[in-house]
Amino acid sequence: MYSIYNVVTIGSLFLILYVLVDFIRNKTNNVIRRAIFYSFIFYLLFVVQVTTGGIIFPPQYDPALVLMQLIPFYFIGDLINIYRNNGFDWFFWNSVKLSFYNIIMFTPLGVYLPLLFKLKRISKSILAVFLVSLIIESSQLILGYLGFIRGREFDIDDLILNTLGGAIGYLFIALSELNGRNDKELKLPNSSSINPK
Repeated sequence: MYSIYNVVTIGSLFLILYVLVDFIRNKTNNVIRRAIFYSFIFYLLFVVQVTTGGIIFPPQYDPALVLMQLIPFYFIGDLINIYRNNGFDWFFWNSVKLSFYNIIMFTPLGVYLPLLFKLKRISKSILAVFLVSLIIESSQLILGYLGFIRGREFDIDDLILNTLGGAIGYLFIALSELNGRNDKELKLPNSSSINPK
């Protein structure tokens, strides 16, 4: 017999305790930034749960379940083959949905990086997203080999789609900041005309 433990449930209990202690100690210091940081930790717990499916204990070792997919953009060929064989059936749209989920799952990470870690260059943010995704994919491989998770694989396409999602999140923040600067510049002439020297 074995049990599968939900990472979000267990991690959230520790996170709540940490938040309570932190607020008691620091009270109103940097409340917004700390709230963003707490949401970031919860987001990471969610990503770990989704990508692992939960942690199995005691581990169930089965080397046959350790899988790797190392062909870039294999998912595109897979979609084409599904469409040729069955058209726009459930399997086709399910594959599209899974690919889309891989993108949107890492979009928040691209938002968090410039907000919390001051990564202002898109090259650094994309590299950071790629490394986080690589760590997750490698962890899936290792934990799967050790028997702590099942039904997961190291997939190069996940790396590509996750990185794309992070880039979209970063561009969203960058465009938001650019629009904010443009709005301020547009208001400057009006303010100067109202208050002439």
